[in-house]
Amino acid sequence: MDLNHLLFQHQVAVLRASGANEAGCGSRFDLVRHYQVRIDRLRHHLGASAYPEWCGMPVGDMS
Repeated sequence: MDLNHLLFQHQVAVLRASGANEAGCGSRFDLVRHYQVRIDRLRHHLGASAYPEWCGMPVGDMS
């Protein structure tokens, strides 16, 4: 799977897990974690950071 597909599947899993209020739905949260681990591994393999550098700057700081 490419990174975009993993990100999409992760978002779908997050939405499904957040809407689940049935008993015994812990496996949906496991799926969210599963995709997060795969995304992290692929980003590391590609040498990509999780967030762009500008995300760490305070609002209004353009230096």
